[in-house]
This record gives sequence, C-alpha cells and structure tokens, in this order.
Amino acid sequence: MQDSALLLAIELIFKADSELLEIIVLSLGVSLSAVTMSCFLGLFLGALLATTRFRGRSILLIAVNSMMSMPPVVVGLMVYLMLSRSGPFGWLGLLY
Repeated sequence: MQDSALLLAIELIFKADSELLEIIVLSLGVSLSAVTMSCFLGLFLGALLATTRFRGRSILLIAVNSMMSMPPVVVGLMVYLMLSRSGPFGWLGLLY
C-alpha cells in the first residue's frame, strides 16, 4: 500500500499535475511573502534596537538574545498555544 502511494506521488510529480503545481506555487508564494514581511520588520526593528538608546534597552536585548537561542520547535509550540482557541489570541480565529 505504501509503495502504491509513493508511485502515485512520483507519477504526479513527473506528469506535472495541475493541482499539484497550484499547491506548490501557493506554498512558495505564502512562504516568500512571510519571509519578506518578517525580514523587513526584523531588519527595521533590529536596526532601531542597535542604533537608539532608550530606557529598558538592556532588558530588551537580553530577551531578544534569549529568544534567538531557543529551538524552533519550542517557539512553534508557543505560537500555537497563543493562537489556539484557549490562548490569548484565540478570539481572532487565525488557527482554524
């Protein structure tokens, strides 16, 4: 049964199935737009944090550096918990 699914997947790839190509293009578009938006936001806020002096900057630097050392799975779980129905942003309905 697993062999037939693998053969079907390979067949769909090599035949350039229109639905599969539509899914691939949509996935790449969403990923590219997410990376572009996060780069603009991250670069702007990083430059702002690096060049300006303000009260609480050292605490913010500690928090940012601590978050960069966290494994991606932990960050993903935290985002999931915040967006789930029982989380603080669950009322937005972004997850479901």
